[in-house]
Amino acid sequence: MTIEFIGFTSDSRVVGSIPLADDRLSDMLNSVGRVVIRDAAIEDIDLGPQEDGPIVIPCGELLAVVGTGRRGLESRRRRTMVRHVQMGLGRYVVTGNLHVLPEAHAASLDGELDALLVGRDLLVPLTEASIRYDRGGKRHTEEFDTLLVNRVRALWIKALDDEDDEDEDEDEVVEEGPVKTRYVKDFTGSVAE
Repeated sequence: MTIEFIGFTSDSRVVGSIPLADDRLSDMLNSVGRVVIRDAAIEDIDLGPQEDGPIVIPCGELLAVVGTGRRGLESRRRRTMVRHVQMGLGRYVVTGNLHVLPEAHAASLDGELDALLVGRDLLVPLTEASIRYDRGGKRHTEEFDTLLVNRVRALWIKALDDEDDEDEDEDEVVEEGPVKTRYVKDFTGSVAE
């Protein structure tokens, strides 16, 4: 099954398609070192469209990926609690609902917000999520049902209450620095590794 792929790296927005080799996109991306994006259109966030064609991206370089495809087996789901959070991922600010185990939820209420991410897979799902960034000199926000975020690349996390203004953080956006990544076109014809 081939699904649509939208991913964000430190400097690019990548759109294309990938073959889903697992039950869920998150399971697949968390179990491979890199992924081949077919028919990829790469847009440099600052410079605009760059190149088209199949590319290979190491999963660790993905800061956020739109959750598309199947939701996975209902029998594998666990009871969780919801924390509304905001995270800084370089140039991106991501807001959404993080589903956590009750123990992590309790620890986060005691001020240990890192407990929300510790021990999780590399890419953690946020539901009812948005990603905000500057694109072409203007503030840009995209909303998605599910957004997989790279917990290792999170520079900061804060819990939001219902009355919190999600735009208060404009001074908190910290970029990782001027990183320009060039991806290698895939000429092997392989699907996912």
